[in-house]
Amino acid sequence: MTQSQTISPAPTAREREAVLEVRGLDVDYGHGPDAVRAVSGADLVLHRGEVLGLAGESGSGKSTLAYALTRLLRAPGVITGGEVLFHSRPQGSDAGPPETVDLLAADAATLRRIRWSELAVVFQSAMHALNPVARIDAQLTDVLKAHRRSMTPAQRRERAVELLRMVGISADRLRSYPHELSGGMRQRVMIAMTLALEPQVVIMDEPTTALDVVTQREILEELMQLRERLGFAVVFITHDLSLLLELADSIAVMYAGRIVERASAAELFRAPRHPYSLGLKGSFPSLHGERVRMEGIPGSPPSLRSMPSGCAFHPRCAFAMDRCAEEQPLLVTPSLELPDGRAGTAGGPPSDRSSACWLQDGRQPVPAALALPFPPLPATATVATPEPPATPEPNRSAAGIAPVPLPAPAPIGAAPTKSAPTNAAPTNAAPTDSAPVDSAPVDSAPAGATSGATAATPPLGSSS
Repeated sequence: MTQSQTISPAPTAREREAVLEVRGLDVDYGHGPDAVRAVSGADLVLHRGEVLGLAGESGSGKSTLAYALTRLLRAPGVITGGEVLFHSRPQGSDAGPPETVDLLAADAATLRRIRWSELAVVFQSAMHALNPVARIDAQLTDVLKAHRRSMTPAQRRERAVELLRMVGISADRLRSYPHELSGGMRQRVMIAMTLALEPQVVIMDEPTTALDVVTQREILEELMQLRERLGFAVVFITHDLSLLLELADSIAVMYAGRIVERASAAELFRAPRHPYSLGLKGSFPSLHGERVRMEGIPGSPPSLRSMPSGCAFHPRCAFAMDRCAEEQPLLVTPSLELPDGRAGTAGGPPSDRSSACWLQDGRQPVPAALALPFPPLPATATVATPEPPATPEPNRSAAGIAPVPLPAPAPIGAAPTKSAPTNAAPTNAAPTDSAPVDSAPVDSAPAGATSGATAATPPLGSSS
């Protein structure tokens, strides 16, 4: 890190305030002995203004988790356990008092009041989610009719124009049908519709699927700018870990229906603690640093009908032990993150850094690839390069004005100013650790995402 680079300030109390808490969520498909457990014991905390990424291979339970916590899961999906607490803090003159709602126990009237106005969803394959026989203005104003009944038709149209301009679409597109828009424009319309009532939480299920990398990057840049302006929190679901490393503040990695690691984006990129996270990270090439062999994860995810015993990842894990095939590890704080070197206990409050791996329980040596250091730095610390000793400050005059300082002396051993050019070749400096993560995604889809506003994540708008 160079002298000019500083660590971002610590999050404020408002930013660390939880807006959505998921505790022990279980979801099955089917009933009785034929039921398949699709999500098992999911624990998550989403803070206000945060981008929380859900990553994992296809079929790992990401979308099921998202639809379950919003009560949008279709049959034969059944929520069999857990709780989802939504800490509502309505805004506006007609907003009610702050309240905490258990979404899994809420009645239909409460869900109708919260959905879209406070908790909105951009569904998977959003380009095809628009009504093909309704014009864009009708679809944008429909949600305003349902939730803002005091608005006049003129006010609703004015709001629709404002929403389109917010996502970079001109007002003359209001009278267009969805088939008259490009894929990127339809995606933007869906995002505008989601933000129509300025919700506190937006769940985005692979919102940029099937878009080219240029359009994908433009949409994600606009989305992050809107988040900065409006202050909503995001649950961003994708199988593209490289995208989340640039976009998200924190990431939860799912495998076979379980969350196997939780960490900040910087921690997960620099020092993963679970073999599956390490495998996902090694499945896409880096455009910076040393050339390394790109290795994927051998095998395939297990069938949910015939899950392996113990840790579900052990048949594909290069570090598997006998214990991994016998016991299911719990999601706890890794031993490397604790001063006494012993893993944390399950059942307590969720930690900012958690891993479900027996290698992290402090009872055996941790492989070097899973023990990379990630030392915490002070929230406002600046890592500076050593400076040469300063010359004594000259005495100030009676008027309090310091004389013009003399040029600093040249360092000892420096070459004269007018020396003959040498034959030394210029040296190309290696990229620093703060270089942006530009990489291809896990499933070979192009990555064109930008970063969230975290300290160690690349800045928004970095070139790909």
